[in-house]
Amino acid sequence: MSAVRSRVARTLLGGTVLVLALGGCADEPKEVTQTSGPLAEGFEIEPGSGLVGAVFPHGSIGHQAVLRVDGDLPKVFEGYVRQAQELGYELESGWPLRPEGQWCSDPDDTFDDDPREGPFEVECTASRLQLDEYSVSVRGLADTDGRGYIHLRVQPSFDTVELSPLASDGPVASATDDQLASELTPSTDEPPLHVVEGSELVSVPIPATCITGGFVAVLQVTDELMPVMRGYLQQFTGMTAFTSEGLVGSDDEPRVWASAAGGGDLTAVGVAGDPSYVLIERCND
Repeated sequence: MSAVRSRVARTLLGGTVLVLALGGCADEPKEVTQTSGPLAEGFEIEPGSGLVGAVFPHGSIGHQAVLRVDGDLPKVFEGYVRQAQELGYELESGWPLRPEGQWCSDPDDTFDDDPREGPFEVECTASRLQLDEYSVSVRGLADTDGRGYIHLRVQPSFDTVELSPLASDGPVASATDDQLASELTPSTDEPPLHVVEGSELVSVPIPATCITGGFVAVLQVTDELMPVMRGYLQQFTGMTAFTSEGLVGSDDEPRVWASAAGGGDLTAVGVAGDPSYVLIERCND
């Protein structure tokens, strides 16, 4: 296995910007995606895909990205798998009893492991947990026309850096009437999460990998980042049984974790910029 690159490309440089809308409906969120340039951990944006929002933190020093794909998700997905292998990450398919290299499900086959009904009918999975080196996962979801999303995550095994707490006082953005990912929110969430003022969805929320449900959503910050993060923290801790130690990290990359015994986890990670972005993930245990 070749040496895994540890130099992280945090800054996105020289990429083409493209505005896309899934399905083209007027009420769907528009996405500003960067279609070329570095991601992180040596990965580059694969042709046929575009970065939604920003590269976000994952764990304490890992990274993750949501990428929009138009036209041929299996082909683009294979491109990210190829990149991973060239970087020394030897990935394995998430589909058991399938031929080697078959990364994607087939909605017309007779297997019971086809993904959920609804807009995402094809799922591609590849991952590898190398306990002494790294954890990498790539997951793709697409409609029958091939358009969809890829969620790429890379986390070094030494990702145990303790993050500094951030001050919790200051302005708190209020919740709006718009529920966040209503179709993917577990029924046990009470009250459910709502978009807070000063932020807006820029991608269709995608199902999380958690067995019992959840979602991943990217939001653009249209006001100041920290009040928006405090607004989501306030909602996290206002949900039944969820607790959190508060905001941690830095003003440029604030984040918050919340959990409930038997109820799963909630995370929000922010990236300051012009504009700033927030990624929220709900994992229902």
